[in-house]
Amino acid sequence: MVGLYNVFLFALVSSQTIFKEEVKPTSQEVNFLTRYGYLPPQPHGSDFSVTAQSISEAVKKMQKFAGLPPTGELDPETMKLFRRRRCGMKDILDAKTKNRLKRYILQQGWDKKTITYRVHNGSSTLEQSRVEAIMTAGLAVWAPHGNLRFIQVEETKADIEVSFVSKDHGDGFPFDGPGRIVAHAFPPPHGAMHFDDDELWGDSPDEDNEDVTDLFAVAVHEIGHALGLSHSDVKASVMYPYYQVPVEKLHEDDILGMHELYLKEATTSTPAEFLYAKPSSSVPRFTKSDISYEEEDDIPDLCFTNYNTIQSMQGKLFVFEEEWMWVLSRRRKIIDGYPKKIHDVFVGLPKYIDVIKTIYEKRNGHIVIFSGRFFWEFSSRYRLIKRGRLSEYSVPPQVSELTSVFISNYNNKTYLIEYEKFWRFDEHTMTMDKGYPKEMSAWRKVPYPVDAALIWEGDTFFFRGPRFWRFDNNKIQAHEYYPLPTAQIWFPCALTPEMASYTTNEDI
Repeated sequence: MVGLYNVFLFALVSSQTIFKEEVKPTSQEVNFLTRYGYLPPQPHGSDFSVTAQSISEAVKKMQKFAGLPPTGELDPETMKLFRRRRCGMKDILDAKTKNRLKRYILQQGWDKKTITYRVHNGSSTLEQSRVEAIMTAGLAVWAPHGNLRFIQVEETKADIEVSFVSKDHGDGFPFDGPGRIVAHAFPPPHGAMHFDDDELWGDSPDEDNEDVTDLFAVAVHEIGHALGLSHSDVKASVMYPYYQVPVEKLHEDDILGMHELYLKEATTSTPAEFLYAKPSSSVPRFTKSDISYEEEDDIPDLCFTNYNTIQSMQGKLFVFEEEWMWVLSRRRKIIDGYPKKIHDVFVGLPKYIDVIKTIYEKRNGHIVIFSGRFFWEFSSRYRLIKRGRLSEYSVPPQVSELTSVFISNYNNKTYLIEYEKFWRFDEHTMTMDKGYPKEMSAWRKVPYPVDAALIWEGDTFFFRGPRFWRFDNNKIQAHEYYPLPTAQIWFPCALTPEMASYTTNEDI
């Protein structure tokens, strides 16, 4: 046991010194931080010693990954994370192995499109036939987003082997009894998927029943690992490490990871409608076989959502999230009739494009939507004019997608952004300026990758998550008094207590 010790922090407030007592985590909590990648592993045989600073930094990382304010303090909400049911795989991969540039984290995918799976046994509370049905439904959620086909086998060795085990079961990652670690799975080419048989497994989600763990929710998450995805810090995503119900469909973050693993090199010989097929928002819960489920039109809350992108066009502000879009006037007023579905506005946009992440208005007033290596150009009245390839913008072939595009009012050049890099394109000559790409770090004090970049009333703004930055073209860096919260400044949203946490440059 590490035991407890007192650390005194000094803060000068109103000419008085305030002493704050903190508690050092127990050895079990230190092991938690180490197991999930927040603290570095100790060399074999060495005594584990940590400083107050290293613990604070590790706790900050854990809080940030879980979506809590990164205070570095073991407050009550943070302490709950140590006790929550969750997946046993790491949250933070070794920096030397993986560099996190995107919200989703990838490991290695299968090098084939047909993948076999086998369910070896049922659990102590669910018979094997029920487990097989749940696994089949869980695989069906992922299949369309990787153009994958899953085949169940009964005797031969399968790519994905599913089993219920308990305690130390021989893979070096023992389970811990009821609660906390409920399952884990390994990426290709291993593919093993283990569920802790000491859990009370059920087949219908019930947030009020603390004792039962919904197998479908956990299975969909673990399938993501078996296909090559790691944990995501996006709370709404399936690959978020902590147990949450219900699970009904993949989040865009999960889908982007699958596209990167399995569709990046997709050929045009495969129908695009199949490659980007979207499953129903509801999945079969196996309560009654004759019940059908209809997809609901759940409109995201503009004040509490992650935006796919934001862009200034036609003198208005366009906001996109999932299949929905809003248009706002300069007075932060939502234009009558919005939100609308993107396909109801952009006539001719292929149905398999279910989100808009990159869009901009050309100098001639046309609007261009990018998806992968293609773009669709629309008239100012949102009617499809042409479909083209990214190569028409002189973007190198190794670039699989753009994340933001905007025209600068400083030089009338088109800036094409791809995560860490950007290019400068001349629409008049249809040529790329020399010396590009350049690193996004050139936009000093602006975090990257950015979700959106736009020009509004003569200024350049960058958006990421719930924050935005205003860029100073004279100092060539973000203004000192940024970031600020996007929703409360740009949209008709009320101020919230969380607003203060959005005014720190924690991403830089």
